Order: sequence, then structure tokens, then C-alpha cells
Amino acid sequence: MGLARALVFSVLAIIPGIVLSLLGWVLSGSPKDWNEGLFLACYGPFFGCIAAGFYIGWKSVDDVEMGG
Repeated sequence: MGLARALVFSVLAIIPGIVLSLLGWVLSGSPKDWNEGLFLACYGPFFGCIAAGFYIGWKSVDDVEMGG
């Protein structure tokens, strides 16, 4: 259950990753030529969101602390 949930969360995290990557590209000036600085602005948010979604999905329900 943990791996399947982690994969679903990481696939769903692609959507905000795409939006954040596009925002990073626009904020970097929307250059027409690709340079090394765009790796952080474009690939960082995309793969960061996927990794965060996988981590959140991998955590078991017992690891999540319920407030109250």
C-alpha cells in the first residue's frame, strides 16, 4: 500500500511541478537559448514536487500526527 500510494502521490505532484517550472522559467526572463542556470529554475521545482509527493505518500498513517 505504501509504494502504490507514494507512486500515485508523485504522479499527481507532476501538475504543480509543471506550474512551478513554468513560473521559474518566466521569472528567469523566458530566455530563448538554454543555459546552465535554467536547470535549477526549471528542473528543480519539477523533480522537487515529485520527490515531495513520493515522500508524503511513502509515510505511513502511523507517522502522521493527528492534531487534537
